[in-house]
Amino acid sequence: MLINESIILGQALTEKKQHTEALNKLKIGYQLAIQQKVKYVNDILQALLLARKKKWEDDEAIRLEKESELLRYVKGLIEKERKELLEKEGTDEEAVDTINYNIDEKLRKVENVFVQSRENATRRDIPDAYLDKISFNIMHDPVFTPDGITYERQSLLDHFKRNGYFDPITRKACKESDLVPNLSLREAIEDFLKDNGWAADY
Repeated sequence: MLINESIILGQALTEKKQHTEALNKLKIGYQLAIQQKVKYVNDILQALLLARKKKWEDDEAIRLEKESELLRYVKGLIEKERKELLEKEGTDEEAVDTINYNIDEKLRKVENVFVQSRENATRRDIPDAYLDKISFNIMHDPVFTPDGITYERQSLLDHFKRNGYFDPITRKACKESDLVPNLSLREAIEDFLKDNGWAADY
């Protein structure tokens, strides 16, 4: 598959909300672009991150809707319980007050659980280790230099072209053939992005 074909197809699939297929096509295009050393690798990387972000946003919208439906259902059950208890007690004012107090407390606790769940889902802390030391964007294709420092591959290659073949931090000699993929970090970042799609736009 040609690079441009992968990118165009990936972007079209993203617009159609076929996110898994879109990401697969864009990843193929990105790998081909690296292998063929094309100049627009970073554009493909940005398209890939955007597709990942859109997938997360759509997944999150579905999750929140399901969560809202569940909250409405649970609250409905609790209100049904209130009605049944009040019907049993009749006109006993003290019993009615106790029932209403207990049911209101139960509703409050249930709502607090759902609020806490949403707060936990929207915490926006990105581990520093996931950020490229040149662009400060979250990494997609992290690589080690001989000095053990990790960068985004394309950021480092751009640095080599602009500034020469050396590690930006240690300033020691370094060339493209010295770079080693940081597979464990890449896997950790991919897992993080699955649950925190907003980070793709960091």
